[in-house]
Amino acid sequence: MDEKKRFNLLIDNERYPVSILPAEEEAYREAAKQINYKLNKYRSAFPEFNSIQHWKMVALDLAYENISMKGRNDTRPYMEKLKELEEDIERCIQPDRGEGL
Repeated sequence: MDEKKRFNLLIDNERYPVSILPAEEEAYREAAKQINYKLNKYRSAFPEFNSIQHWKMVALDLAYENISMKGRNDTRPYMEKLKELEEDIERCIQPDRGEGL
């Protein structure tokens, strides 16, 4: 079992220590990059906003992306269709029980 290790992430020019599994490091670093990108985007788009307002816009953006992705990960319709197709295939390959009588 992997042990958690401490990494430092740079977010908004500040270092944040996190204890995570080494396999998760790349994803956390990518998450920090996305936060920094979005902060810079909103700072440029809304220079009249204060820092808290920029952070709120980033939170809203990330929450929206999270909610949007949840709908994409619903595999139930695909599983139902696969089950239906599997049943069709089974009916096609089963020998006709009434044949030869």
